[in-house]
Amino acid sequence: MANETLRTVEGRSVLRMERRLRHPAEKVWRALTDPEQLVHWFPASVRLQPRIGGTIEYWMDGEPGGDGEVLEFDPPHVFAITWSGEVLRWELLPADDGCLLVLSHTFDDRYGAASFGSGWSLCVDAMELLLDGKPIDIAPDTGELHDRFVELLGLNDGSAEQTPDGWVVRFERQLTRPAETVWPHLTAEGTVTERSEPKALEYEQSDGRVRWELTEGTGHGARLILTQTGLSSPDDALETWRGRLDTLAAELLNAPR
Repeated sequence: MANETLRTVEGRSVLRMERRLRHPAEKVWRALTDPEQLVHWFPASVRLQPRIGGTIEYWMDGEPGGDGEVLEFDPPHVFAITWSGEVLRWELLPADDGCLLVLSHTFDDRYGAASFGSGWSLCVDAMELLLDGKPIDIAPDTGELHDRFVELLGLNDGSAEQTPDGWVVRFERQLTRPAETVWPHLTAEGTVTERSEPKALEYEQSDGRVRWELTEGTGHGARLILTQTGLSSPDDALETWRGRLDTLAAELLNAPR
């Protein structure tokens, strides 16, 4: 997709994505709202009542996958629904050669945005093949698309906070490989104070304490949280760690899933 942005609105993250489609809005609307078409490209099978206030049931691999409500239903312009507390809003705008599809996805986990972005990009690829009447054969993301979204949305930027004990630098990053695959890539560069494979590694340096944590994340990879505390200034640490985490993510692309 194109023109992707990530904003914070009323404390929640909103991912906005656009795609120009060479099909009239009426045809795209059916792909967005007809369960028999949704099953071919949407991440779940859907049962819905096509009206504002209507209920939605999501099914994944034959098992219940959450529920939701229709918030907006304005054929063939706006279709907005909830899914387990998240909001998906699809808007169809006029375009010379068809229509412009605009997706706004509202959720809480900001650092999951790259997983959502790459996933929706592949879903809309599949929908476009459906609209074109072509076989739907979309290869899964190996991690490259995900990491392009990390860069695009600024999710590889760290944060810094000044405390009475010095500056704290923090990075949170969704990875594309599980914790067991990531762990061998972590190294202690100081006196180890905690090692809990494959969850946590902490060590003391002359310029502060470094802590790596690997927790459950979105998609198929671990969520990495890295902090360095006790810094006199955050600038060098922010630049250094960003580069090192970008390198780590690139190395993981060559590791087995």
